[in-house]
Order: sequence, then structure tokens, then C-alpha cells
Amino acid sequence: MSDIDKIDFGIGAAQQERHLRDFFYRSTSFDLACSEKTYLILGPKGAGKSAIFQMLGELQDEVQIFQKPNQWVGDEPQLRDHWNTIHSITESKVALWRFYLASLIAERLLEEEILPDNLQKLYKRFLVRWGLVREVPTRWQALRTMKIKVGFGDFLSTELPLKVPLGATECDQIIYTADEWLNSQNADLWLCLDSLDEVSLNGGTGDELEDLLSNLMRAVGELIRLKRIRFKLFFRSDIYQALTYVNKDHFSAVKLELKWTKEDIAILLGHRVAVLHPENKSAIIYPLALEWLNEVFDWGKQYHHGFEDLYDLFKDGNGNVLPRDFVNLCIEAQKLQQTLVKQGISDVAGKLISSAAVEGALQRTAASKLSDFLQVFENFGETFKQLKGHKSHKFTRKQLSEALGKKDPLDAQLVISELVRIGAIAVKDNFAVNRSDSFEIPPLYAIALNIGGKNE
Repeated sequence: MSDIDKIDFGIGAAQQERHLRDFFYRSTSFDLACSEKTYLILGPKGAGKSAIFQMLGELQDEVQIFQKPNQWVGDEPQLRDHWNTIHSITESKVALWRFYLASLIAERLLEEEILPDNLQKLYKRFLVRWGLVREVPTRWQALRTMKIKVGFGDFLSTELPLKVPLGATECDQIIYTADEWLNSQNADLWLCLDSLDEVSLNGGTGDELEDLLSNLMRAVGELIRLKRIRFKLFFRSDIYQALTYVNKDHFSAVKLELKWTKEDIAILLGHRVAVLHPENKSAIIYPLALEWLNEVFDWGKQYHHGFEDLYDLFKDGNGNVLPRDFVNLCIEAQKLQQTLVKQGISDVAGKLISSAAVEGALQRTAASKLSDFLQVFENFGETFKQLKGHKSHKFTRKQLSEALGKKDPLDAQLVISELVRIGAIAVKDNFAVNRSDSFEIPPLYAIALNIGGKNE
């Protein structure tokens, strides 16, 4: 096997990675995410939230706050079955989330052999009465891979059909009895929720998503006072910013914004090329990672400082660089180089991957980033695409308004403010966005939209 074929850069999406643990980099952000003081983990799409979520589960025996007697449960909320049950009792979305959280708690604690009999019966009865457990597995059971255990059969026969109407206070009973029992065991239960940007009742709209997640935070705000029920919630930054709930400022102290320095990105990639250096037994630090990357890639003459120049190129309008973009670049460059090798083109200048492959991969990465943007921010898709082919990536306010097709000044200001907020446009004169008269399209978006020339 050739050296280029030995490298596994992954597939660019943590949810689909089979071997993430083999090359996962425990960055400073990961360490902070593991802190008992961190409840909210925020970042744009591609910032590594799902990778951290996945590794919290895989490494829970090594993460101090999850070690025995503490407990961990991770989930990606599916609310349809819960909503179908509870909306006949109440339209409250806060009550919906309390029902959902109660079901997670009951299911997790039933795995504990030392759970008292009275609580076992209470939690089993709850799951049966609220339609989550049946002899023929419900969708919730299938998602949780939960099997009928000893004791459920009695409740399936005695509680169904329902003789006593459901009441939302039953959910509170599960939550508060669990907190009391956990406290008696000197144990915390961590509820970790990912993919919150995909939550819906029936494939709803963006407004429904904001409403659902605002109510999640209202529910969490009520439960955060408990001694032993703890949370780690993974939000896309732009969605969290749009949420409205009482005492939002109180969560600032338990919030982590994922940021990736050039050192972090280089070390992350260094872990993925480490297979070429089996003799190395020491920690992969920035200088070593940079050395390895420069051995693999011919970055091209236009990037005089190699990786560091590319890092600046990958910044969005808010100055953020996403690991997904760099991983995608490496994956595409590897594929292109493998194709070139098969075609007998081997101008690699002593590297494994040529500058031609890197340049082609850069175009593909830019296109992928734009595609992600248009998928996530559908409301701005047609407006943003109007910039395609513009002669310059630099704009005054008037020029940008015209290029975006916004003749009304107020309409233009609203659109520009939103595009700046989500990092699709950068403010370059250090003024607030509503006063700025100097804007730029970030490099990757400019490449994808064919804006400006290479030497602009």
C-alpha cells in the first residue's frame, strides 16, 4: 500500500465516522466541554459539536464527570411520539420537553440494578401509561433499543387501556424522585442532547424550531436548580442566538463557544497523518503536526506560508475556521491525487499530494461550504447567490445592497445584518454592522461564487 493510501482523513461528518476514536484530537474545546461547568456547547455547522458529543459517549469511562457513580445518557431528540401523547393533555411545549426528559431519565435509571423496587415500578408504570413501551415495540423503544424487561408485563395488562387519565404532574414525579434518589447515591445524571437543529414535531418550519428550542431552554431553566440532574446541550450558534427565554443571560457562565485556532486544526490533521510516522510515541504538538502536513502537501506557490496561509483563507466573516472545511480539503485533495497517480501524472515536487490536487480540492471545498450554507440558511439562498460573478469581493454598503438586489435601505440593512451575523459577509472597518461602509465576502464563499479575480 502506498503512503497516500495509508492516510485516512475520515469522511468529514462525525455522525457517519466509524473510526473517529482512532484519530480524535482532544482539543482544549473538548476538555472544556467535559467540564462540570459547561452546559451549553455552541458552534456553527462543521465546528465539531457532533464529534465531541460522540466522543463523550465513547470516552465516558475516561471523562471524570461521567465516572461512577455518575451516569450519562446521550440522545438526539425525536419528539413525534411524545407530542402525539401529551398534546391531548396540554399544548405546552415546556410540558412536552419535561415529558421527553422524564422518559430519558426513567429509561436510564431502570438500567441500574440498585434502583429501589418502588422506583422501578413507578418508572415502568410511567413508560407504559405514557405510550412509550408496548409489547409490540413503539418507535421510541426501537430508537432507544429498549427491550421488555421483567415487570413491564404486569403494567401492560393492568394499566391498559388507561383507567386513570394522564396528568403532566406524572412527568414531574419521575424527574423529582430521580433527583432525590441520585442525591442519596451521591451521583449526577448527565443528559446530553445533540442534533437539536433537527428537532421538529412533524417536519416543521424554522419558526417551529426556534419555538421548540426556546421551550427546551425554559424547561432546562426550571430543572437546572435540581441537585443531580445535569445537562450538556449542543446547539448551532445561529439558532441559539435566536432563542428567546427568560434569564437567558444566566446561562452565559455555562456556555462554551467552539473556536479552532490554527494550532488546533494542524494537530487535528496531524493525528490523521500520524499513520505515516509509526515511530513517533510522543504527543503531537503544533510544530510536529505542521512538519508532517508540509511533508504530505505541496500547498502551492500562491500560499507562501503553506498551511498558515490556508488557515486565513478558510476564515468566515466572523473569523471562525471550521475543522470540517479542512478535513474536506484533505479528503478531496487525496482523492484527486490518487486519480492523478492512476493517470500517470506525478508532478508532486517531492510531496505525497501535489499543488494541482490541493487547488482542485480547494474549489470543491468552497463549493461544499456554499452548499452547506444554502442548505442551512434557505431564506438567504437566492439573495446570496445574486453575488455570483461579481467583479470584486469588496463592497461599500451601497454596492452590496445593489449586488444583493435590495433597493429599499431598510430591507438591505436587515439582510446585510443577518448575513454578517452568520458569517457570510465580513465587516472590515471596525464599525458596528449598521454603521459600516466596508464589507467583504469571505474567501471560500468568494471562490464558490466566482467573485473577483485570483489577484484581486
